[in-house]
Amino acid sequence: MKITVDDHGTIKTIECEKNESLLDAMKRHQIYIPAYCAGRGTCKKCRIQLLEGTLPITEADRKAFDEEALARGMRLSCQAYPQEECKLALCSDSEAAFEVLTASAEYTPAIHAAAKDTYGIAVDIGTTTIAMELVAHSSGHVCATDSRINHQRAWGADVISRIQASIDGAGNALKSSICTDLLDGFEALLMQSGITVEQVADVAVAANTTMCHLLMGYPCHSLGVSPFTPVNIDVIRTTVLDVMGDVAAERMKKLAGTNDHWENVFKNIRLMILPGISTFVGADIVGGLLVSDFVRSEDVSMLIDLGTNGEMVIGNKDRRIATSTAAGPAFEGGNISCGIGSVKGAICSVTLEDGGMHWQTIGGGAPVGICGTGVLDITAELVEHGLVDETGLLDDAYFDHGVYIADALSGEPITFTQKDVREIQLAKAAVRAGIEVLMKRYGVAASEISCVYLAGGFGFRLDITKAIAIGLLPEDFCGKIKIAGNASLAGARACLLDEAYLTLAKELAGHTQEISLGNDADFNEYYMDAMYFE
Repeated sequence: MKITVDDHGTIKTIECEKNESLLDAMKRHQIYIPAYCAGRGTCKKCRIQLLEGTLPITEADRKAFDEEALARGMRLSCQAYPQEECKLALCSDSEAAFEVLTASAEYTPAIHAAAKDTYGIAVDIGTTTIAMELVAHSSGHVCATDSRINHQRAWGADVISRIQASIDGAGNALKSSICTDLLDGFEALLMQSGITVEQVADVAVAANTTMCHLLMGYPCHSLGVSPFTPVNIDVIRTTVLDVMGDVAAERMKKLAGTNDHWENVFKNIRLMILPGISTFVGADIVGGLLVSDFVRSEDVSMLIDLGTNGEMVIGNKDRRIATSTAAGPAFEGGNISCGIGSVKGAICSVTLEDGGMHWQTIGGGAPVGICGTGVLDITAELVEHGLVDETGLLDDAYFDHGVYIADALSGEPITFTQKDVREIQLAKAAVRAGIEVLMKRYGVAASEISCVYLAGGFGFRLDITKAIAIGLLPEDFCGKIKIAGNASLAGARACLLDEAYLTLAKELAGHTQEISLGNDADFNEYYMDAMYFE
């Protein structure tokens, strides 16, 4: 069946097979919308609006939308199986509005270096977003940056969903998706800087272990089952052509322009992937270790990267212990009733004053939803003002319909519900318990840690006072926290400029002990304690 899709003003026509969901049909045609629950109909993020034609209303639709919204044609694309031609509009967040953290807050958009100079591209592949920098080898100058959505989110918000999708036969599609995203980013960097692809000598990638496997096309069967064995987490040295050539030949030809020997161009671009520590503590964390005091200091520090996986390392230059805790997508707005990614209009800061919620949005515009830092702020304010008790129970007056925050740009109310409180409660308990276990295994108290590096986009915008207030971080961390920004990307850049850092990365990864929290009795005890708001 022919399906017409209004993708935020761009009209596209696709074909949908019989017994195929609209979500899957759109993925086949490179229209990627968020599906945090991997298409199970529970996250309510893959929303569409039916404009013409018919789509039966499913039980999942009735749970996601009220009668008025259903009458306006609102549906979940993962549960929509069209029986005739129809026209629809996408209602998920616009990718162009996403705010992605890059390592350098300031850079010169373009430089006019000597033609003989060579350049490298540093890449951080996150589960949700991708960040890149074009770097001049001679000066270390960042000539251009690019950030974009990782379109693999259409297969689920977390690494477990991606692993399962790969096992179920989507491995080639997942690889094609990330290769296309990377080449789109490369093209954007070259256009910004005026550099040609022939001047690019190498690419350095830092990413979590699952993202590395999907990029390399490795099987993911062993990643998702105990003992969670990766295919390869060592330093990988290859070429862009060898990794991407079989899925992105046409894009490479376009980037090479008039060069008839485009294969040689991309064969000459070295690709190096930083090493990981384990399946769940990847090269992105090793990149963070490279650019922090872990490589030179005898003082005990901690690196924490808060995302769908809370990855953390404690130690110094001589001894380190790492772990990973499943925080879930709440810190990125996932599984939150009015949650949204870090897009323009996302409520990112909230205070409760004079009986009302006072909020700020990314970009300062009208609100469209609540991002991760907004979720944490709201929770802290509700706890402080007694509207959420120590067990996480919302006051009776708000239990059924949630706390009103604002009116969305669409006119619909943005609320914060009992389920949302539970989501952030589970996430903060997992992170705090992981921190406590690491400190106990290392043999130090929170007061003895000299510095705490918070990496990633969520940590960059986090209100530290409120994070401590709800128990996400220990009170003794106050005054010791350094915002590391995109430390993964900074680590990849360091390896571009000096390959000695790649050797150091291998040493750091190989001599960092990992502990598993899955069957850890202390973790379970700390987790239950951390569920309380005290």
